[in-house]
Amino acid sequence: MKRIAIPIVALVVVGASYLLGWSEVLPVKKVTIDEKNQGIVKELNAKLAEGTNPIIIGKPIARVDRRAVALRLRELIWVDDVRVKRNFFSGEVKVSVSPRAALAQLDASQAITSANPSEASFLSTDLEIFYVPREEVAKAAKSGDVDWLSLPTLLLGFDEKALKEDVNVLIAALKDSGAELKSIAAPNRETLRSQVRINGRELDISWGSVKELDLKFEVMNRLLELKANKNVKRIDLSSPTSPIVSNNS
Repeated sequence: MKRIAIPIVALVVVGASYLLGWSEVLPVKKVTIDEKNQGIVKELNAKLAEGTNPIIIGKPIARVDRRAVALRLRELIWVDDVRVKRNFFSGEVKVSVSPRAALAQLDASQAITSANPSEASFLSTDLEIFYVPREEVAKAAKSGDVDWLSLPTLLLGFDEKALKEDVNVLIAALKDSGAELKSIAAPNRETLRSQVRINGRELDISWGSVKELDLKFEVMNRLLELKANKNVKRIDLSSPTSPIVSNNS
């Protein structure tokens, strides 16, 4: 009986493999992009359709290469993670993506950036440093997908969570204030500095740390309202109760 059972099991396995991978009994019937934004849906479908589509209606669903789908969609620089689910009963292949967003582009002169000159380095909104081919960054900016070339430049002293959190706090505060941020230098947590444009004025502002940030913004706004400071180029708010202004750039 054992000698008979083994071939039967083998036949079942071979039959099931053929049924799933080669026959048309379980084909792909539907491809769904799990995203409400129809512009994004259109872009993802267009990317899948470039060259040979890794998901073909009518082909066996088991042969849908999830890795190939992920690699194709991650060619879009704003795509971070790709998930592909296959429903063998309904024939539906559902694709969902997690977007990647960048806070700033890292200054290429620092050690924590990519050693590959063809890659650009960015700080993401989840405060991780990631690397993208410069060619893809330029292509995305030209197409209008995402323009990371216009992001502020960040000079980061070292890849430390607390320092990146402080940078994030300062970027958010500047955005809320309506200032146009050009660059940030953050060699350490006590010496944050930014180049900004406020009401058409180019300013170099030293913040010190992000402590008492609300007070520092209040002092800055009052200083800028004074006629005597109409030509001010630099403001040191490290000590908000004793600010220093300068006309030198």
